[in-house]
Amino acid sequence: MQIANELKSVLQTENVAVLIDASHLCVSSRGIKDTDSSTVTAEYCGVFLEAERRDEFLKYLNLK
Repeated sequence: MQIANELKSVLQTENVAVLIDASHLCVSSRGIKDTDSSTVTAEYCGVFLEAERRDEFLKYLNLK
């Protein structure tokens, strides 16, 4: 949410979509040593709250 808010401020628009796919080193290097898992976090604002726009955004990222 902080990244989305900063982008909205800098770009002077409410229409922002942020998708972060992060790997956690504690999971991949310690404990279960799962190198394939990640955590996906998304924040949609403005027009991206509409399913059609959100789906278009994800399509461009090859996620839909």
